[in-house]
Amino acid sequence: MEARSIRHRAVFLLLPITWLAILSAATCQSTCPARCLCHFTEIKAVECSKQGLQAFPENVSDMAEHLDLSNNLLTEVTSAVNQLTELQYLNLAKNQLTALPNNLKGLRKLRRLDLSDNLIVNTADIASISQLPSLVVLYISRNLLPDLKGLTSEVLQALDAGHCLIKELGNESLDGLSTLSTLSLAGNPLKNIQTPASKTLRWLDMSDCVLNYLYPETFNGFPELEELRLINNPTLVYSTRHSTLQHSKLKKLDVSRCNLDRPGLHGLPSLTQARLSRNTIRMLPDRIFVKNKQLTHLYLNSNSLDRVNASTFEGLVKLQVLDLSANNFEEVHRLAFQDTIDLRVLNLSYNSIRRFPDLSSLATTLDLSFNVINGFRADSLEDMPRIRILNLRDNHLQSLPRRLDSTTLKVLDVQRNRLVELYNDTFVKLPALQKIDLSGNRLTEAMNPDVFLSNRDLTVIRLEDNPWRCDCAQLYDTFEYLTETPPKTVASTLICQSPVNVSGYSWEAACFDVWNADLYYAKDRTWGMVMISLLILVVLCGSIVSIKHTLKIKRRMTEQRRQLEIAEERERLRLLQRRRFEEEMEEFETPEEIRLNPLELIGPPSYEEAVHMPRLVHSMDALNEIAMENGTLRSINSVDNLRTKKRRTRRPRKRTQSEDDLMRREERRHERIRRERNNSSGNICDTDQVQNANPKNLRTSSVRRARRHSVVDEDIESSSSKDRPRPQTPTSRRRKRRQVFRNEHVTDDEDSDFQVTGSGRSVVIKELKREPKGGCRESFVDHRR
Repeated sequence: MEARSIRHRAVFLLLPITWLAILSAATCQSTCPARCLCHFTEIKAVECSKQGLQAFPENVSDMAEHLDLSNNLLTEVTSAVNQLTELQYLNLAKNQLTALPNNLKGLRKLRRLDLSDNLIVNTADIASISQLPSLVVLYISRNLLPDLKGLTSEVLQALDAGHCLIKELGNESLDGLSTLSTLSLAGNPLKNIQTPASKTLRWLDMSDCVLNYLYPETFNGFPELEELRLINNPTLVYSTRHSTLQHSKLKKLDVSRCNLDRPGLHGLPSLTQARLSRNTIRMLPDRIFVKNKQLTHLYLNSNSLDRVNASTFEGLVKLQVLDLSANNFEEVHRLAFQDTIDLRVLNLSYNSIRRFPDLSSLATTLDLSFNVINGFRADSLEDMPRIRILNLRDNHLQSLPRRLDSTTLKVLDVQRNRLVELYNDTFVKLPALQKIDLSGNRLTEAMNPDVFLSNRDLTVIRLEDNPWRCDCAQLYDTFEYLTETPPKTVASTLICQSPVNVSGYSWEAACFDVWNADLYYAKDRTWGMVMISLLILVVLCGSIVSIKHTLKIKRRMTEQRRQLEIAEERERLRLLQRRRFEEEMEEFETPEEIRLNPLELIGPPSYEEAVHMPRLVHSMDALNEIAMENGTLRSINSVDNLRTKKRRTRRPRKRTQSEDDLMRREERRHERIRRERNNSSGNICDTDQVQNANPKNLRTSSVRRARRHSVVDEDIESSSSKDRPRPQTPTSRRRKRRQVFRNEHVTDDEDSDFQVTGSGRSVVIKELKREPKGGCRESFVDHRR
C-alpha cells in the first residue's frame, strides 16, 4: 500500500512538469518563423536556409541555439538578433551582407559565426565581433577583404579567411587576434609575407597561393607554429645553397606541388612529417637529412630522383614511412636503408627497377609493384629479417625462385605477372605465409596441394584470371584443398579456358559429372536403390491411375458420341417421315399437270390445250423453219432448240416416262385426230367458195396434210414403241417435279425431235402455212367424192 501511494504521489508530481514541457514546446513551435523548420529536441535549432529570405526573420524563439540563414538574399542583420540570448551558432553564409550590426552584445553565448561568401569589403564593417565574448570560430572566406588589419577579438581561436583578396600578410595583420591558433589563407593571391607575429598560432595554411620565396626568418613571429601547409605554390622556393627556412618547433610541413629542387629540411630540427611530393628534386646528397632526427614520415614520391647513395638517409633513426615511388630509379643501393632501424613501409613502386634489390633493411613492408623486375634469387630477403608484406604485382616475373627464404613473410602479392608454373618447393621456407595472390598470371596446369604443405597458416590463395586447362582428374585434389572449410579461395573465380567445350565454365561446373561419379558409397547404395524403387513405384501407380482415368474419359466420350448419333439419326428419320408425309399430301392435293408439246398439235390449240402448253420465250412466228435430217425432225431457232444447244456439253439425262403418261398422250392424239376430222367436216367454207376453189389445189393440200399426219403418226408410234419407259416411282416423280419447278418451260412431253423412218434425206420446210384470217382451214375431206 505504501509503495502504491508513493507511486501515485510521483505521478501527481510529474504531471505539472509534463504539462510545462508540453506548453513550452507548443510556445516554441508557435514562435517558429514562416518558411523555417524548427527542432527543439536535444539541440534547439531553426533552419531557414535556401528560402529566398530578404529580411531577417521575425518571431525566432529566444531558446534557439542554432540558427541557419544560409543561401538567402539577406542584405543586413537587424539588432533584433540580440534577443537570441541562447544562440551558439549563427550561419549567414552565401547571402548579400556587407556588414554586421554595430551592437552584438546580446549574443553572449555565440561560439561560431559563419560570414563566408558575402560582400564584405573591409574588416571595419565586421568589427562588432569584438563584442562577442564566446566567439571561437569565425568564417569570412570568399569575401572581398584585402587584408586582416583591424580585425579584433580577444577570444577568437580559428579564422578562415581563404579565397579572399589578401595579397600581403603584414607585420600587424594579426595583432588584434591575441588568442588565434588556426589560420587559413588558402586560395588568396598572397605573394609577400613579411614578419607577422602571433604568439599563439599553431596551424597555418597558405596553399593555392602565389608565393615566390620564403626567407629563413619568415615564421619566426610564430614561435608556436607546428604545422605549415604550402601546397600548390608553383613558383615557391624556400631553400638555397646558403640559406633555408628556419623554425625550431615546426613538426609538419607539406610543400607538395611546388618548385623545390632540394628538400631543404635541415633548418627544421623538430620536423616529424615532411611531404615533398610532386616537386623537381633530382638528387639527394649524402647525409642530407642528418639534422632531421625526429622525422618519422618522409614523402619524396613523384620527383625526378634516379639514385640514392648508401648514406643518403643516414641519421633517420626514427623514420617509419619512406615513399620513393614514381621516380626514375633503375637500381637502389643495397645499404641505402640500413640506418633506418625503425622503418616500417618502404615504397619503391612505379619506378624502372629491373633487378630485385637485395636490400639490407628492417622494413616490414616492401612495395616493388609496377616495376620491370623479371626475377630474383631465393636469398633476396635474407637481409630483411622483419619483412612481412612483399608486393611484386605488375612486374615481369616468369617464375618464383625455389625455396624462397623468409621466416617472417606473411603476405606475398605477385598479381598480374607472367608466372607459368609453381615449383613444389617454392614456399617450403615460408612457414609464416598467410596470404598469396597469384591472380592474373599464366598458370594453366593444376598445382599440387603439396606445394603449400609447409604453410600451415595459409588462409587465402587467390588464383582467378588464369588460363586454366581443366583436366578434371588433376584439378580434383587442388579444388578440394582450396575449398575445404575454411575455404582459401572463392570457387566461382576459378574459370576454365580450355578445352573449348568448357571454356568460361567454373572448375566445379566443368568437372561436376567426373567428380561426382562415385558420390554414393556402397553403404549408401541400398538407400539409393530403395529411394529409386519407391520413385519408380510412385511413377507406375501414377501412370496406372492416369491410364484408367484416360480410358474412363474415352468411354464416356464414346458413349456420349453414340447417344448423340442415335439422337441425330432419330431426328433425321423423323424429318424424313415428315417430308414423305408432306410430299404424299401434296401429291394427293395437287394433281400432276399435263403439259403439251407444240409440235404435237396439227392445228391451232384449243383453250384447254393452250393452258396445258409450256410458256414460250418467243412467239410461234419464230418457228419459221423445220428441218428433217437423218430421220430427225427439229425446229430451227425455237426456244427448246436453243436450250438444247446450251445443254449439249452436259451429260444427257435419261428420260423416264410412265405408262400413264404414254396412255394419256395416245388418248390425246386420237382425240385430236378425231377433233380435226370433225372440225374439217364442220368448218367447210360456203358453197361459193368451194365451187370457186381450184380442185387441183384442194387435192394437193389434202395430200400434203395427209402425208404430214402420216409421218407424225408413224414417228409417234415408233417412238412410243421403242422408248417405252419403266413405271414411275415416287422418287422419280419427285425428281421430275423438281426439274419442272427449276425450268418452267420443261414439261413431261418430249422435245420436238422426231425420228423419220422413211428416207435418209433431210427435208427443210421453209415456212409453215398460216391460218386464214377467216378462221377456216382446209379440210381433209375430198369434195369430189
